[in-house]
Amino acid sequence: MQDLLVPDTALLEKWLSDAGYQSYICDQCSGLHISALQTMDGIVDSRLFVEPWGMLFTTEMEVRNAAVMAVVADLTRLNMSFPTLKLFQDLPDESSPMLIASSSILTTQGLTVPQFQEFFGVAVETKRQLLQECQQLQYLAQDTDPMVMPESSSEEKTLLH
Repeated sequence: MQDLLVPDTALLEKWLSDAGYQSYICDQCSGLHISALQTMDGIVDSRLFVEPWGMLFTTEMEVRNAAVMAVVADLTRLNMSFPTLKLFQDLPDESSPMLIASSSILTTQGLTVPQFQEFFGVAVETKRQLLQECQQLQYLAQDTDPMVMPESSSEEKTLLH
């Protein structure tokens, strides 16, 4: 049987590296930033925190101002569609609105490496699926503006004239 370990930040950093995930610690928080999610268009930040009770894995997605009410109205459905995530909207005064997706796992009694890998792998994949759905619904602010219409093709121009 595998050993149960109560992970600290250093051990999580090793487990992430062993599983092929890049992470880093910045000088502004104590979380492990997860590069695989942070580099995706629409995601502002993704971090794994060690807490006294366990681990908290949060991902922040920037919501378009025009989509705030639609996201609020859709939160119940989204929470039911993604049962391993806890989703809520954050509306800070000084920055853009965010959709926060979080996962947590209790670790006070210990955790095995396969348990961590399953928790983390499911959380990453579920957050990717959520991101895709939010992009399709045009909830998120992105580098490329989905509201800009592409130029008409010459065939479309011929049909219009």
